[in-house]
Amino acid sequence: MLFDSHCHLNHRPLIDNLSQVLLRASDKDIGHFLVPATSSADWLITIELAKNYPQIYAAVGLHPWFINHITDSTLQQLEKILLQHPQIIMGEIGLDFARAHSLEEKNLQIKYFEEQLQLAKIMQRPVIIHHVHATNACLESIKRCHFTNGGIAHAFSGSLEEAQAWVKHGFLIGVGSLLLRSQAKKIHRIAEKLPLQHMVIETDAPYMAPSANQINHPVSLRQIAEIIASLRNCHWQDIATITSNNTFAIIPQ
Repeated sequence: MLFDSHCHLNHRPLIDNLSQVLLRASDKDIGHFLVPATSSADWLITIELAKNYPQIYAAVGLHPWFINHITDSTLQQLEKILLQHPQIIMGEIGLDFARAHSLEEKNLQIKYFEEQLQLAKIMQRPVIIHHVHATNACLESIKRCHFTNGGIAHAFSGSLEEAQAWVKHGFLIGVGSLLLRSQAKKIHRIAEKLPLQHMVIETDAPYMAPSANQINHPVSLRQIAEIIASLRNCHWQDIATITSNNTFAIIPQ
């Protein structure tokens, strides 16, 4: 079975019709989902989904888009949730310098990213990292925090050399819906050349649709696996087995 290592079943419109979404995915042999929360508003919703659906695994974190809403009590609440749920990893956290319009905004993102890395370090949890125009800054934070629990570099779009830098720090590379865009040459090279033991696959549904004004769905994962298999001259089920095992390996049991 395929494992979608990053999809927002906790967000609309997917959550509004979740049973049908899961049924459609199952018809394409997609049977597992890692669902990251992005703010305190969806932490409990995501945890509840994981309780009610055995195929869903939860992650909780504070996305860089929403750092203006973070307070000390928010971080304390995050710590409490992680203590209460030892099987949950941290995510989606990270840096997005495309959304930072000043040095002050960048530094604020880095501050809360590193606070979450330190918390994940204490809790011994892997993390799911959002990194947009900020790969070097993310890796510098990981080094500064001496963070060694690894996780996933989500929605990867960089070079093979950048992927290898993440792998060096214990991270899996999230190959996703960019692969459905033929002009995205870098991710096609990653899909072909990166050793499969360092790869997971994802959709980021309902986001990152192949075309503008569309809603992405987890069913896209099957096509992603088929493209990787074609590039590597193997069967998509081989991709499913290896990438699913890779994703399961970072989820605390």
